[in-house]
Amino acid sequence: MFKLFAYGTLQLPEVMRAVTGGIFPSQPARLPHYARYRIRNRVYPGLRKEPGSFTDGLLYEALSARAIKDLDAFEDDYYRRETLTVATLDGVQTDAEVYVVPPAHYRLLLDRSWDLEQFKQTRLSEFLTRCRRLNE
Repeated sequence: MFKLFAYGTLQLPEVMRAVTGGIFPSQPARLPHYARYRIRNRVYPGLRKEPGSFTDGLLYEALSARAIKDLDAFEDDYYRRETLTVATLDGVQTDAEVYVVPPAHYRLLLDRSWDLEQFKQTRLSEFLTRCRRLNE
């Protein structure tokens, strides 16, 4: 079984379900030394390594190998999946899979943060439609 730290659209259970077909136990968590930025011409974010910063997100647990395979296929080519250490709100540290933007693709990141609430209000509906079409 796998753990996944989600910091963008995958924090929303309906997006996770549309991509993987599953619902997984989750809890809030924080990834140290990475910052979240909007990606140029996209409605979702990417992570860039930045010592001293952190990104809040959601830690999913008990993902199957099939779910990870579905997520790998869903994520754009400029992401790289890495195993990183995240901390839950009660301070427990655990390793989880995280999709990050490697330095070779930092040029795709805008100097603006990404906001989950704004995404939900303005882009979620069309994004879910796109996710569901990918899995048909």
